[in-house]
Amino acid sequence: MTGSAEIFRPLIFNIRNNDGRTAYQQLIDSGQVIVYDEIDGQIRELIKSYNPSIKIKSEEYPALVNKHLDGCAPEDYGVWVYYPWSNSMVHLLDEEEFVEVRTNRNRYKITREEQKELKGKKIGIVGLSVGQSIALTIAMERICGELRLADFDTAELSNLNRIRTGVHNLGVRKTIIAAREIAEIDPFLKVRIFNDGLTDGNIDEFFTGDGKLDLLVEVCDGLDIKIISRFKARSLRIPVVMDTNDRGMLDVERFDLEPERPILHGLAGDLDPLKIKDLTNEEKIPYILKMVGADTISTRLKASMMEVEQSVNTWPQLASSVVLGGALVTDTSRRILLDQYHDSGRYYIDFDELIAEKQAPDTSTEKSKNPHTPLGKGDMEKVADQFFKSNHANGYLLNDDLLSGLIDAARAAPSAGNNQPWMWLYKKGVLFLFHDKFRTWSWGDYYEMGAHMALGAALENVHLQAAKDNIKDTVTLFPIKGEPSLIAAIYFEELKTPVDAETLMLAEKLFQRSTNRKLSPRQPLPAGFGGHIQTIANSIDNVELFYTDNEAQLAELGEIMGACDRIRLLYQQGHEEFYNEVRWNAAHAAATRDGIELAAVDLTQGEIAGFTMAKDWNAIALLSDWQKGNAFKRLSAKTMKMASSAALFTVPFFDHASLINGGRAVQRSWIFANKEGVSVHPMLSPIFFFNRLFHGAGAEMNEQTITELKELWARFVKIFPVSENSIHQYSCIFLMKFAIADDIGVKSLRRNKEEIFFSA
Repeated sequence: MTGSAEIFRPLIFNIRNNDGRTAYQQLIDSGQVIVYDEIDGQIRELIKSYNPSIKIKSEEYPALVNKHLDGCAPEDYGVWVYYPWSNSMVHLLDEEEFVEVRTNRNRYKITREEQKELKGKKIGIVGLSVGQSIALTIAMERICGELRLADFDTAELSNLNRIRTGVHNLGVRKTIIAAREIAEIDPFLKVRIFNDGLTDGNIDEFFTGDGKLDLLVEVCDGLDIKIISRFKARSLRIPVVMDTNDRGMLDVERFDLEPERPILHGLAGDLDPLKIKDLTNEEKIPYILKMVGADTISTRLKASMMEVEQSVNTWPQLASSVVLGGALVTDTSRRILLDQYHDSGRYYIDFDELIAEKQAPDTSTEKSKNPHTPLGKGDMEKVADQFFKSNHANGYLLNDDLLSGLIDAARAAPSAGNNQPWMWLYKKGVLFLFHDKFRTWSWGDYYEMGAHMALGAALENVHLQAAKDNIKDTVTLFPIKGEPSLIAAIYFEELKTPVDAETLMLAEKLFQRSTNRKLSPRQPLPAGFGGHIQTIANSIDNVELFYTDNEAQLAELGEIMGACDRIRLLYQQGHEEFYNEVRWNAAHAAATRDGIELAAVDLTQGEIAGFTMAKDWNAIALLSDWQKGNAFKRLSAKTMKMASSAALFTVPFFDHASLINGGRAVQRSWIFANKEGVSVHPMLSPIFFFNRLFHGAGAEMNEQTITELKELWARFVKIFPVSENSIHQYSCIFLMKFAIADDIGVKSLRRNKEEIFFSA
């Protein structure tokens, strides 16, 4: 008996009857039992509880005890309780007197009448991490007469940071541990255990066996049990209380009063017991985030969840939060059972807010101030008028259809984060391209390199569309000295010589160019693809392309890119700018017509959850302080493992004109790749950081980041040998991944034409 790990009920002997005395004596005679007899003290407490208005002196107690015993031998009074798991025999008052004394200090927060009413209540608890603290608190306060405990797990060493038990119980079922401790507090409290957790086979017995539950406490980890148990509770009109072990969050659902109430306040959406069983763990994540409130969990929990399966195995739970949960659930459950509280809702007892520094450190996430103002038509016309003072000749006038086609082509160009830096003005036959610095001001875009490459891509699109329309374009870059917002002045004339076949081919496919972030298994590219891309890139003066389809090099490149992505997100400005680019759904994208819709990125539900958590800069700041955040490397590493090849574009001079030419080469190469059925995905974080490191002397980066980037650069040039000496000999300006992938699905929107184009 004593060696069984499944025993949790004590044996209760009344030795005033023969059977009880015989069983009791056999155990005593075994010589293995430890006897605890404090019955005299308990009787004294009982007498004191019956006479609260009298101050009894110590010398008066023996006579009062003898009177209470009324001739019964002290060793025969009450009951003897044997705990097999500890070989302990304890002498106690019988049930009625025991409960009277044990609950005496509850008065009058709980009256005797209320205590008697609570004795008839049945509470079920599913999940025994937070649930153990709840069960023990309920037992101590004795707000029910029966507890039903469900959990399938056993105690592990890592559980002891929050579960109240000793190391001797490692490997023992959590249900057994809780039931034994409750029995040691109160052997008369009925406890039923369900060692398989809550299952299809035992759910009816758990809820209704030997009488229906009066209240369900759900504190388990499994989404399916959370939903199934609530549907069952609602069908039986049983109230549900839940604690989440974070920010003191308590959830109450009064299905007893509101039998049509939506499960989890409607946060579970369309989940039902039949559907949930077919969901994968990944598919469950969006529902879990809604239910726990991804935006309302604590900063430290957000940061910790981003480290799950990186530097920790699972999300954290603290003993202080677990003990608080025991108190919150017990207090709320008591008031529900006594008809003193009737509402449903979600509540927070957040110690970080309630007990905070009088002058807390500033952790605000105020957005960085953009020094530029949006570029308007009047601003552009002033600059154009200045241009015409030095350039008297008007250009060739285009009809509305041709002009509209050129602007449509320009709008189709790619840009970093789809920020669309271009503004266009047509006046006196000249098409002016302006850089709207308000849209592209960015810490990440060092030297406005991304913006100027996007402007170059737009110029290339105008060139291709003009050729298709039998028009020749002549571009003058930066035509007004000291006016950097004016990128180009374009004159047009009728084309008098045939357009080369490659340009016409690219022009025909111009509007088919797209970014494809979908992932598919690595496949070989068309024969000769790398060489043809090289030829196209080199067709633009001073642009050189480095190319690799080596699998090991691509994997290494993914590690480098992942490390740079991590650096970006751990810098506050980089983090802010990254999330400024994200459009969370189609409605968000349609409202701004810029940025990148999340659906365009091939993310698992777990990765989307990570993106959601990572919105909170305060959580990311913690990861930065802890020198963590390696999860931010995973997406790039995964992307490059599925890549067929990658190409690096370089120019000999790091200036805006070279960047614009580089953008033209990138656009031509991109269109060609898409024509060949090859997907393109730009991967720019290493490029921006390497140029800030070398050309910008590591501006606004700490020494640790500078050291890390130098190490990454040393690995990078082994893949792309851009220079025998240093980056200053040849500047890297663009990195793109090639792959064979499924249809892009969601294409990034462009701003409306009337927002970016004006004709004087």
